[in-house]
Amino acid sequence: MALDVGSKTIGIAVTDPLKITVRPLTTLSRETVQQDTEQIGRMVQDHQVERVVVGMPRHLGGGKSEILDVIEPLVTNLRETLGIPVQWAEERLSTKHAEKLMAQAGVPVSQRRSKRNEFSAAVILQWYLEESGPA
Repeated sequence: MALDVGSKTIGIAVTDPLKITVRPLTTLSRETVQQDTEQIGRMVQDHQVERVVVGMPRHLGGGKSEILDVIEPLVTNLRETLGIPVQWAEERLSTKHAEKLMAQAGVPVSQRRSKRNEFSAAVILQWYLEESGPA
């Protein structure tokens, strides 16, 4: 499972059990760290997730983004709660790539904003799988 965490939403994507295909799953509205952790935990169980990757917000030059202060408490809580590995993954330019994928998939322009985070999570997960190789 991959998460694209922002200050207001969390995009979520999953892969099939063989880690061949990736699909956007949903976008959650952020609540509290505890509530976000509980919602993600339920999805981890429902989808039999073995690992969670979280997009590391960085500027194009490589420096950490200010939004990291909002994301790190959630990542810490997920690590303490889920009982599976939770790690950072590259996310630079994932939103731009997600926009292109949505256009190619025929997602109507009117729906793209609401689906952007879950498609970005799918991009992050695809990149992670390509980089890490077969499980």
